[in-house]
Amino acid sequence: MTPPNLKKRLYKKEYSKELLKIAAGDLDSAVALSKAKSGRPENIIFLVQQSVEKYIKAVLVHLQIGFPIVHDLGILVALLPDDKMPPEGFGLTELNPFATVRRYEEGQIPLTTEEIETSLTTARQVADWAKANTSK
Repeated sequence: MTPPNLKKRLYKKEYSKELLKIAAGDLDSAVALSKAKSGRPENIIFLVQQSVEKYIKAVLVHLQIGFPIVHDLGILVALLPDDKMPPEGFGLTELNPFATVRRYEEGQIPLTTEEIETSLTTARQVADWAKANTSK
């Protein structure tokens, strides 16, 4: 028997627009936090991961592909057709730890300014990809 959170759910196509707005809000929050003088850098990457997750889900909804309620970007990317792969493809899974364990601990490897900027750039690229793949 499939656990409830791994059962694929299909959403109405219109929901993709709402997911795009929520994802954009998460990305905007990540950018704002990256400019703050204080706070935990892990929270920036958490918001980046959340935005990327929602952008991918927006494309899946638009394409009418069901998906399980998970935060694992690898599972979500694997559901996409080969011609709809997002920037970085399965490399986006590097963000997965920030959706879970890295939120609750400082982590063993500190985040550099460059790593934060790279994650924000990747999220912006995924945003552009998602908008292009939900406009038709």
